[in-house]
Amino acid sequence: MVDVNVIYLRRLSGTVAAVTTLFRSRWRALAAALITALCPTVLSAQQITASQVPAPVKAGVQAKCPGAKVTEWKLKGKDYEAEFTLNRIDIAAKFDATGKWLETETTIALLEVPPAVRDKFASHFAGYKVVETQSLQRGDGSGLIYEIHFENRKEVVKAQFAPDGKALERSAKAKAANGK
Repeated sequence: MVDVNVIYLRRLSGTVAAVTTLFRSRWRALAAALITALCPTVLSAQQITASQVPAPVKAGVQAKCPGAKVTEWKLKGKDYEAEFTLNRIDIAAKFDATGKWLETETTIALLEVPPAVRDKFASHFAGYKVVETQSLQRGDGSGLIYEIHFENRKEVVKAQFAPDGKALERSAKAKAANGK
């Protein structure tokens, strides 16, 4: 019988990759090695200079966020992320290489998160400390999403919620032995 394993490489600043593999048990080691080899490329963000950013991406940033002065550029897979502060609000906007807007993450205060989301968080993650709260707007028209980053002594968690409190996505990673 064939095992079906779906491995989701969780979204980092908006990029979601899903790798579906069908393999028998003898192929598990090869599949694990392949995924391990590919994950750093897919999951890592590389800081780049403005001179490395294509002109259409820079134009896309100015079209979407007029007046934005980018303080940091990152290359995430094939997409570009511009980080900037606009009206004293921290923003990260992601664009493809043609300058098409993909998504924007905006830092918000915890009190700006809808009560349904705060209630869901409080009931499911008691004992966790909120580290960061963001609103996430995607270019695909999927609606506003709230993202909460939180931690306890053992792990750091990132969870996304719909405005009605419905949990959408969650990823976690264990803290290092020294707690960082």
